[in-house]
Amino acid sequence: MNVALATSEIPTGRDELWRYTPVDEIRARIERSVNASHIGPVSVTRPLIDALTGTNRPRLVFVNGFHAADLSDLADLPAGVRCGISDPLHADDTDDADDPVVADVALVAIAEGVRLDAPIHVVHVAVPDPLTEHCVLSLPRTVIEVGEAAHLVVVETYCGLDGSMLPTLSNTSTTIRLGDRARLAHYRVQTESTTATHVGHTRIEQGADSVFQMTSVTLGGDIARNAVEVHLDAAGSRTELAGISMTSGSQRHDTVVTVDHAASQCSSSQRFAGVVDDHGRGSFNGEIIVRPGTTATDAHQSSRNIVLDANAEADARPWLRILADDVRCTHGATVGRLDDEALHYLRSRGIALPQARAMLIDAFVRDITDAIPHDSVRSHVAALVGAAAAAPIPVEPHR
Repeated sequence: MNVALATSEIPTGRDELWRYTPVDEIRARIERSVNASHIGPVSVTRPLIDALTGTNRPRLVFVNGFHAADLSDLADLPAGVRCGISDPLHADDTDDADDPVVADVALVAIAEGVRLDAPIHVVHVAVPDPLTEHCVLSLPRTVIEVGEAAHLVVVETYCGLDGSMLPTLSNTSTTIRLGDRARLAHYRVQTESTTATHVGHTRIEQGADSVFQMTSVTLGGDIARNAVEVHLDAAGSRTELAGISMTSGSQRHDTVVTVDHAASQCSSSQRFAGVVDDHGRGSFNGEIIVRPGTTATDAHQSSRNIVLDANAEADARPWLRILADDVRCTHGATVGRLDDEALHYLRSRGIALPQARAMLIDAFVRDITDAIPHDSVRSHVAALVGAAAAAPIPVEPHR
C-alpha cells in the first residue's frame, strides 16, 4: 500500500508492515504539502542529470512526476523495445491512475523474445519549489513489462538536488510484469536530498520460469521507505533480491520485503545489508509466504546490520508464514558493530579513522555491490556507497 493523498488512508503503526515507519510524521508532512507543478525548474539540466545519476543513454527523465522530454534521450532503441509515456491502458494498472495529480506514467516494455543487454535508465528527480517553503508532493509512476522469453535491464533512479534545504515528498509506485521465461535485472537507486521524504512501493508479478533480479540502494531522504512485493504465481519462477541501506544524521530508512510463493517449484533469496550511524535508524521487515498446496519451495532470507554510533538503532524482523510441507526455508538477522580489531589494525598502519571506517563499511557491503554484473551500474553504485561511507554527518534536516 502507498501513502494516499487523503491522510485518512495512511496506515497506522499497528499495521505490521508499517510498524517501523514513522507514519505520524509522514501524515503531518502530507498535510503541509502542495502538489507538484507540471512546470519543472529551469535549474534541472542535462549536465545535472548526468552528475546525479552517472548514467548514459537511453534515458527517460521525469521531474516531480512529469515527463521531461528535453532531458530524456531515447534515440536508437532496438525494434521491440518501447520506452516513453504510458498509454491509458497501462496507466490504469497503477495504484492511483484516476488521480489528477498523476500526470505521466513511465513505461518500459520489451516484446517477446527480444534481448537488450544495455541498461535503460528511468530517472525521477524530486525538486523543491524555491517560491514556497511548503513540501512539494509528487507521485512518480513506472510500469515495466517484459515479454515472454525477453531479457531486459532497467536502472530506476530517484534523486534530488544536492544540498537543498527545502523539503520534497515522493510517493512512488513501480509495477513490473514478467512473461514466461522472461528475465529482468532491476536496479533501484534512491539518493534524494536529506530533506526529502520518500515512500516507495514496487510490485513484481512473474510468469512461469521467469527470473527477476533486483538490487536496491537507499541512501537519501530524511524519511525513506522502500517496500518490495513479489508475487510468484507461476511454476518455476525465481526472484533474487539484494539491497543496501545507509543512514546518518537523523535519517530513518525502512525496508519492507514480501515474497509470496503461490506456485510450486519457485525459489527466492533476500540479501540485505544496513549501515546505521549517528542518530539514524534503519529497519528491515522481511516476509516469506508459502501458500498451501505448493511444493518444492526454496526460500532464503538474510538481513545484516552494523551500528556505528551508540545513538543509532537498527531493527531486523524476519517473518515466515509457511503453510505447506515441501519447503526449504532459511532466515537470519544480525545486528553488530565494526570489528574493533580490524579498525585498530588499519589505524595502526597510519590510516585515519574516517578512512578506516569507510574501508570496513565497503567490505561489509562488498558482496552485494560486487554481485552486480553490469560494469557501469556496479561502478556507479560502488561510488555512491563509498561516498556515503566517507561523508560527514549531514546537518539536521528541515522540519
